[in-house]
Amino acid sequence: MLLAALTPTLHSQTSLHNHPSVVLTSEGLWNTSSGVANWVNLLDVNYNFALWEGATLSLDLLAIANLRAEQGKSGVADHLHLFSAIEDTPSTLALLALGVGQKFLDERLEVWLGVRNLSKDYFDTPWNSIFTSAMNGLFPTIAGNFAVADPPASAMALHTEWHPFEGFALKASLYDGVASDKWADIFRLNIHRDGFFSIGEVSYQGRDGSYVGNYHLGATFGFAPLASTLGRGSHHKSHHASTWILIEQPLYIWGGGKELELMVQGGWAPKSDCKLYGEAGLICRSLFVESDYIGTQISRSICTLGGETHLEFTYSLPWQLGTLQPAIHRVWAAENTSTLAMLKVVIEI
Repeated sequence: MLLAALTPTLHSQTSLHNHPSVVLTSEGLWNTSSGVANWVNLLDVNYNFALWEGATLSLDLLAIANLRAEQGKSGVADHLHLFSAIEDTPSTLALLALGVGQKFLDERLEVWLGVRNLSKDYFDTPWNSIFTSAMNGLFPTIAGNFAVADPPASAMALHTEWHPFEGFALKASLYDGVASDKWADIFRLNIHRDGFFSIGEVSYQGRDGSYVGNYHLGATFGFAPLASTLGRGSHHKSHHASTWILIEQPLYIWGGGKELELMVQGGWAPKSDCKLYGEAGLICRSLFVESDYIGTQISRSICTLGGETHLEFTYSLPWQLGTLQPAIHRVWAAENTSTLAMLKVVIEI
């Protein structure tokens, strides 16, 4: 399962359109420490269209091609957390979303029902999405709990979102307790067998170009089988909870749209396989050309199997069809240390 969101474009809520939004993400991956390389491609097709006043039908399909996995080989690095957000099990056609949303109260409240995944609603903040590390998506303190609906997996869900005042948002989602990437499983709603997984957050987002940033405080609670338990063929359910915080704070804004941003995030899950996670990063926008991003982040996770420190340097350069993004990752783990290089290309149609 992907431990991260996919790309900034894939994360964002897509506006209504009369034709599908198509995003192709391609990554060339190279472990400079071992010499192992890989090539991964992800295709996302998203289609939203109006049904009646205030109602929208959403369809999101995903396909993953992973060269090494298709040859029966493991990924380029053997670490607790994936360093790539898309180096996952190949999927011919996964259903990420299929459902109907209805807006109320002058479109400030939305209720959505159907198949859904977490990347549409959480951890998709503008600056956090720049980094390519998997831990910048679904935090490991959450991913270590249950078989949650993180791409390419999804599950039946009830999602609500309320914007009571400008900038404020309250989100809450209730999912079937076991997500899957198999079409035969994702439409099931069996609370007795699968349990449930719930997630919610309160957030405030300032206006672009101001010194008021993005602030998110969230929590999860579930009563469902653990991913490790399901791997052993058991559906024994247990209680788990976690909490997290994500802050994106502008530090300095100057002419030409240039902006320096501080990002701080962390998660705590006392009963999870990953109990504690923290990260800090610096990102600058429009430093060399308009809408480019250069950033560095360092993260630390404390898990049952040991600790891991992850450092990333990345640069995102916009071009006519999308973005071109090289990145360097350095991972310090208990048993090995690796340096990993990546070239990410995103094409939007």
